[in-house]
Amino acid sequence: MNSGIQNIVNGQGITITISGMLIVFAALAITSFFIYLLPFFLRMFAPILPAEEASHHMPAFSAPPDEEVLAAIGFALHSEANSGAAGK
Repeated sequence: MNSGIQNIVNGQGITITISGMLIVFAALAITSFFIYLLPFFLRMFAPILPAEEASHHMPAFSAPPDEEVLAAIGFALHSEANSGAAGK
């Protein structure tokens, strides 16, 4: 009965481990190289895709809510609260 390191050697565990490490290293190296080249690509595409000049955020709502709307909301909440308590 084999145990310990001998099982790893028999099942080619060291070879699988080294190949896995090389694959992960290659993937990380490619990702790092792409991140390194990204500013160059962005400068190259800047004339084709110019930055937007207008802002996309919505302006603040300047008018205060109408008192009739607030009264209607309060009445609806009050009616809902009372009808739920009476039904129990």
